[in-house]
Amino acid sequence: MQLTVFAGPSMPAEDRVPIPGVTYARSARRGDVAQAAVNSRSVLLLDGAFDDDLAPSPKEILHACRAAKFIGAASMGALRAVECMPFGAHACGTVARWYARGAIDGDDEVAVLVERESERALTVPLVNVRYLLGLARRFGVLDRTECDAALRRAREIFYADRTWEDVLEAAARSKRTQLARLTEFADLKRRDARRALRCSLRLSAGGGDRVA
Repeated sequence: MQLTVFAGPSMPAEDRVPIPGVTYARSARRGDVAQAAVNSRSVLLLDGAFDDDLAPSPKEILHACRAAKFIGAASMGALRAVECMPFGAHACGTVARWYARGAIDGDDEVAVLVERESERALTVPLVNVRYLLGLARRFGVLDRTECDAALRRAREIFYADRTWEDVLEAAARSKRTQLARLTEFADLKRRDARRALRCSLRLSAGGGDRVA
């Protein structure tokens, strides 16, 4: 097995478990995925360059699908995989399902400000906010109206400025402590990235569906 994983803020260093045949690379820039597809049997795209660098394009993913198994999840990988599913791309995780169903669209849903050297996320993506609010409704912390108001507030904040503190401020003061506790479980991109690694290993072994 030879799998290349493009991982940035969605998969911090402690999640990049050493596995025989698996190579971890930084967030993909334009051309990186195509090159990896030539040199690997499978490619997992989680994170792609944003803002200052050119990101992998749908056309690049199309070419990658012709050369290797391509899996996308968590962040830009989820968006590109869904766009290229008709050409053989595999999409994995909740973020990918949301894109596939039209619940979200555009890369602004997964965009974060990143510390350049470590690629650690410095802000909170909208998909994580959506996931937090889903947890809040499930556990009775917020009702639907409160969740809708909090999401509207979060969407108004530029991706490079959005923090959990901003999200909590949109809720009633009496509920902020409960919400703060839930943020510990609300990193959806990280959850999807972990799942996608398992999915990629399974696909590389010859099994799996287009959307997992």
